Amino acid sequence: MFIPAIIAVLRALWIWPFIAVIFAGLVLAGDVHGLWNYYWFFAMGCWLVLDAYWVLAARTTKPIIPLGQYRWAVMASVVTHLLYCLPLSSVPLLGQQILPRFVFLEILGALLCAVGVGFAIWARHILAGSWNAAISLQERHALVRVGPYAIVRHPIYLGFLLAAIGMFLVLGEVRALVCLGHVTQFFNKLRFEEGVLRATYPNEYPDYERRVKRFLPYIW
Repeated sequence: MFIPAIIAVLRALWIWPFIAVIFAGLVLAGDVHGLWNYYWFFAMGCWLVLDAYWVLAARTTKPIIPLGQYRWAVMASVVTHLLYCLPLSSVPLLGQQILPRFVFLEILGALLCAVGVGFAIWARHILAGSWNAAISLQERHALVRVGPYAIVRHPIYLGFLLAAIGMFLVLGEVRALVCLGHVTQFFNKLRFEEGVLRATYPNEYPDYERRVKRFLPYIW
């Protein structure tokens, strides 16, 4: 039971061995500026845990995603991982420092990354079989309003964003601003999801919207 699951995770997480090989090559090629940032390694570990959980949890679902959309999603994920996890501090522009290197900011970033990943995993666990990578409703889909969904209506997106902001604080470089490129995508997707849910639950969802904020608890 566990061995097939481990094999499935390793196959799906191919990007991490790929990153490790490039990382090792850059280290062997010479001195890499700012390499041993332990808060950065901790943040990378958080993303690895998130990826591993998502792969395991998705084994019980059958998302229907158009091939073109799937390719773009994979490409965006690969680019994000490479920018976050490779020692690119010496690369012009990408490695440009835009935040001061304060230990406080790095610790705050690492904590935000851990909180964001934990919140997203909690939400994904609560959603269980109702989750789908595509914006569609599964058979016997239920409107989930417990756990993190009692705090905000889109806890997975909030968790991802917190983790991305955490990585930005840890790195403090231009390359970490890749998280901003996902914000517009998140908001476009959540608006569409809300439209689907309003149409499916015309009585329940409006009441849920009134009681629970969309993205920021008690604010918005």
